[in-house]
Amino acid sequence: MRPEHPAGADLYQLAELSGGELVGADRTVLGATLRAQDAAPGDLFAALPGSKVHGARFAADAVAAGAVAVLTDAEGLRLLRAQPATADVPVLVHDAPREILGVVSARIYGDPSRQLTLIGITGTSGKTTTAYLTEAALRADGRVVGLIGTVEIRIDGVRVPSSLTTPEAPDLQRMFAVMLERGVDSVVMEVSSHALSLGRVDGARFAIGGFTNLSQDHLDFHRTMEEYFTAKSRLFDGASSVRAGEALVVVDDSWGERMAQVARRGAERLATVSTTGEAGWSVTAGISADAGSQTVLMTDPGGAEHVLTVPLPGAYNVANALLAVGLAATAGVPVETAIGGLAAVAVPGRLEKVDRGQDFLAVVDYAHKPAAVEAVLATLAAQTRGRIAVVIGAGGDRDTEKRPLMGAAAARGADLLIITDDNPRTEDPAAIRAAVRAGADAVPGDQRRAASIIETADRARAIAEAVEWAEPGDVVLVAGKGHETGQEIAGVKHPFDDREVLAAALDRRRPEPAADPAVLAVYIDGGAASLDSTRTLLRSVLVEAAEQAVGSAHRTPGADSAEGRRTWAFFGEFGSRDEDENARCVAHDLLGRLAVRLAVDQTVAVGPTRVARALYQGAIQEGSWGEEAAFYPTADDLLAQLRADAGTPAAPRAGDVVLVAGGSGLVEALVAHWRDQPDLDVRVHTR
Repeated sequence: MRPEHPAGADLYQLAELSGGELVGADRTVLGATLRAQDAAPGDLFAALPGSKVHGARFAADAVAAGAVAVLTDAEGLRLLRAQPATADVPVLVHDAPREILGVVSARIYGDPSRQLTLIGITGTSGKTTTAYLTEAALRADGRVVGLIGTVEIRIDGVRVPSSLTTPEAPDLQRMFAVMLERGVDSVVMEVSSHALSLGRVDGARFAIGGFTNLSQDHLDFHRTMEEYFTAKSRLFDGASSVRAGEALVVVDDSWGERMAQVARRGAERLATVSTTGEAGWSVTAGISADAGSQTVLMTDPGGAEHVLTVPLPGAYNVANALLAVGLAATAGVPVETAIGGLAAVAVPGRLEKVDRGQDFLAVVDYAHKPAAVEAVLATLAAQTRGRIAVVIGAGGDRDTEKRPLMGAAAARGADLLIITDDNPRTEDPAAIRAAVRAGADAVPGDQRRAASIIETADRARAIAEAVEWAEPGDVVLVAGKGHETGQEIAGVKHPFDDREVLAAALDRRRPEPAADPAVLAVYIDGGAASLDSTRTLLRSVLVEAAEQAVGSAHRTPGADSAEGRRTWAFFGEFGSRDEDENARCVAHDLLGRLAVRLAVDQTVAVGPTRVARALYQGAIQEGSWGEEAAFYPTADDLLAQLRADAGTPAAPRAGDVVLVAGGSGLVEALVAHWRDQPDLDVRVHTR
């Protein structure tokens, strides 16, 4: 993709800007590229010295494609002049051409980042999640947002075709220019340590920078954690050419505290973020959590409190969400607007659920570092009473030291550990698996959760084994590849998507849905119903309803149009009245909102207190016109109305799917009422 109206720059201006020497006639260049095969008319081709081949050897191809000048070093100039096709081409010569490529590319494309609110996010884990959350928070305020990340590039929510997961400087500046032409005003970008070290973001002006955390990764490139930290700190160091104007740093670990010290000296303004201690943006209390989301009470730098719902599990995702809200607020978005924007965010390959109606949780996650594996397993363990299976491997041609550490983290956190191939690349897959296995085997018995460790080379088979092992209430985690859609073996990339393979394995063990439109299906919580268990039950019930095309969100065109089969949720109050009433009101409000977001056709709140009314108000606020919800002070009031409406669309009928939970005696009263209806075949499902 290229801008339709490139700004362009003259070579003599670029030489003056960069300290390079212009050899040959002046030219106006309209674009820049590192790859000869991507060159276009008017381009400056960057012929950089390589470890094996000098880029100048490909300059003839770039010139043939329309490039009008070359950026290179003295050796590159010698090679260019030795080739007839490039003997007369104008050359911008610099001792370290890579170091100036970013600044030169930015000028060629008109320094587009200076006209954008550019937000850079760096750290080891959480960059992608934080980027998606920040994008959503900005868009909630009406901003036109560009997203540049490891998963995809998006313009105003629409994916842009691109094979560039880590754009080089010319590609990045060109993309900024395209986004600017398309009306983008804000860009959220993941900034890797490689991008910072290799100058890929040089020439970019970051208005705001965010730091998530630091843990072992990429030591094949940086050699030591200190070098890794130094690379990340370029986004905040006052001596760096890419230092962000304003900084937000998560200080939940010692690396974060050190980064805050760097930013305190370098940034125009610093705000700290913490889920565990005092900070400008902090968490003051947890309110509720289930397998899919969590709600906390947070405080902003002004001391105001806000209720923050994070649509993802895990304490680390609370930190990511808090950072995202802080980044958006620093960009001028009202805090409540930013929080509201997070409600429905789904991050590809980050604790991404694969739901095929099974009675256990199956998720895919990108965790491919020891700390990330440990964190995601701890999150899942805290939110399930069942067992956990993890399918894991390690990438080839990458940091070898982390492989046994990943195996150890998996053995400590899962009941079943299946070690398999990830992306072996050019390495021996068996050797990689052996390193992961060695780490798992070395965990002492009193620290090991894994009762079974299996090694299976075939990744699809490993996933199928985990699915076959799972029982109701268990968790299957497929870790390592996340959003990736290929598996690289012996240098060849084969199609492979963990999400698709996991879904296929789930489908193979799933029984055919027993759809029976003559039945009123009633689902109740078999244990002591709580807000957490009810949220989980609600999601699983709606999946089963979808299998039968029950409910407005899942009804196929023309199916049951006369009957209009519907989904219902009847909720009483949850918890003890001795608990804090305000906190209970917030939690019940969120349950009502969740029901409407999940497209329950009718949400009914029952109870005489403001807690029950809060549930009703939450559903009303989340709905379009308030028709999705109803409120009754007592079960008797509800039953009287149901008797009056019996046999009409205003009450549950044959073919509908109903969930009932909470409230003293509500379940028993409603089930008895429906069983008294002569035309209803009531089937009660206890979970």
